[in-house]
Amino acid sequence: MSRNRRGPGIRRRLRRVLASVRAPGHDLWTRPAAAVADVRRRWVAYASAAAVATLALAIVLFGGRLTTWVRTHPYFAVAEIVVNPTVRVRPGALLQWVGLRPGVSLWSIDPEGLAAHLTTHPWILTAEVRREFPRRLVVHVTERQPVAVVLIDQLYYLDRSGTIFARLGAEDTLDLPFVTGIEAAVLAGERPYPRHAIRQALKLLDLLRLAGLPFRVSEVHIEREQGVTVFPVDPQVALSFGWGRFPAKVARLRAALVAFSGREGQIREIDLTYDAQAVIRLRGPRGRRQRARA
Repeated sequence: MSRNRRGPGIRRRLRRVLASVRAPGHDLWTRPAAAVADVRRRWVAYASAAAVATLALAIVLFGGRLTTWVRTHPYFAVAEIVVNPTVRVRPGALLQWVGLRPGVSLWSIDPEGLAAHLTTHPWILTAEVRREFPRRLVVHVTERQPVAVVLIDQLYYLDRSGTIFARLGAEDTLDLPFVTGIEAAVLAGERPYPRHAIRQALKLLDLLRLAGLPFRVSEVHIEREQGVTVFPVDPQVALSFGWGRFPAKVARLRAALVAFSGREGQIREIDLTYDAQAVIRLRGPRGRRQRARA
């Protein structure tokens, strides 16, 4: 009897619940998309918080053992090393230079330390290393650009900053200008290193190239007092620039060559160290001079 008396009450309560669910605004299947998205965001937030809490608890409970397990797990072993295209140095040689190989744990790699090690390579100017979890390493390097050659004990390349950075190999071609006059200073270990003088000479080379002059430079000679002297391949003439005001001097050189167009072989030397004029010394027993104003 008590069971029968409870039966109708239960049925009435069940009908009220179903009626409330089907009432407007309570239909679970027709909720607005924004409301569904809000519920999803809440669940994601709850799940993330739970994951963080679980990880924190695991770290507290297991400490160093968990850290060691993560760092040595094969899931984080480097499977791909990406190196940007290079001209002078093979990517494989770079990786060998720093002792990097696939299979090492990505956690054990110090990107900044590895980048610093890469820049100790003679041909590498800058380097950047980036880890991409779980198993990828990205290496980006910038190579030095040789602009001249210097002879010290052997032949070395010079870059635009005036840095002597790499020895020429047997397969390298000598198609760059020579910079001379600094050998004694370098071998003697003089301080400061004549970097500023070298930069000035390289700047002059750039100006000559941009001026479109009809010759190729063979040698750039540097002297502390006399300044910079340029020797073209052809014509075989000495171009004395001294120090400073190179753009104006290059303009005077252009005017002098125009005046001697077709007769460049007669010129022995062009002295551009004077203001507003070029002093031209001709070949011959007396070395006759002419002055050409800019």
